[in-house]
Amino acid sequence: MRAILMTLNADILLLVLLFMIMATVVVSLLWFIRERRLLRSLQTLIAEEKKENLESKHSNPKDMKEALRALFETRKEELLQLQRLENYRRDYIGNVAHELKTPIFSIQGYIDTVLDDPEMDLETREKFLQRANKNASRLGQIVSDLDTITKYESGFLVLNIQPFDLLALVNEVVESLELQAHEKQISIQVYAQGEGNMVLGDRDRLAQVLTNLGFNSIRYGVEGGTTRFRLSNIGEKMMVEVADNGIGIPHEHQNRVFERFFRVDKHRNRATGGSGLGLSICKHIVEAHGETIDLISTEGAGSVFTFSLKTAD
Repeated sequence: MRAILMTLNADILLLVLLFMIMATVVVSLLWFIRERRLLRSLQTLIAEEKKENLESKHSNPKDMKEALRALFETRKEELLQLQRLENYRRDYIGNVAHELKTPIFSIQGYIDTVLDDPEMDLETREKFLQRANKNASRLGQIVSDLDTITKYESGFLVLNIQPFDLLALVNEVVESLELQAHEKQISIQVYAQGEGNMVLGDRDRLAQVLTNLGFNSIRYGVEGGTTRFRLSNIGEKMMVEVADNGIGIPHEHQNRVFERFFRVDKHRNRATGGSGLGLSICKHIVEAHGETIDLISTEGAGSVFTFSLKTAD
């Protein structure tokens, strides 16, 4: 048993190290590609400017001055874009390391506790191993969400747009959330207003949006509370609403909830699991469908997330 646990501990650390290396390489590669594109763009502008100056024998100093000023402004904007990309790369790596640290240390702690006490009773040992397994699952969720959001932000993920029954999808999502809702005695309600529930979209990706919103609603809901899914057919659009009567979100944080890794209550969120990427993924998926996702929340009263989809003919 001891040898197995030591091997498991080493394997987990190796996997995390490999992922960190891969994440660093991917983000650095994206930064390098972006830099090369901007550099080529600048070189093209300079070449075109030289060509125009050579071809125009009657160029006056005023025209040349304006052209140089325009070239300078273009170069300045490109440098700012490079700086923003570098800041993104640095923040991304820092956030990844920060998010992975908690489950890694937890896994190490539980396994080391078992290894250090060979006389530990079977029940206690199983309890610690179950906790280690729970943190390993959370680690897997973080890695999966990081992979998803990286693909969205780099533009490498293509949607599979097809007509499908949105109400049927909502019912499937609700069924998958019943266990979490039951643990907090939260009632999940589904309402469909109007006739027809066919929409155009990527069914699998939108299932992720609905699941993330529903899971968030339950996680921050109150005991005995309610999570509500509502579909409203409005002309050529289907309005989707996921609402709860939970703790709500403070006004000063509402414009940041869709940011990567942002948490309103950092300690509570890490204690309840989650990658800190769920709402950011929702935003990317909805925007990839050409729509926006909105939030209305009152602290102590609950939150309402809404977005729309095109209806299918």
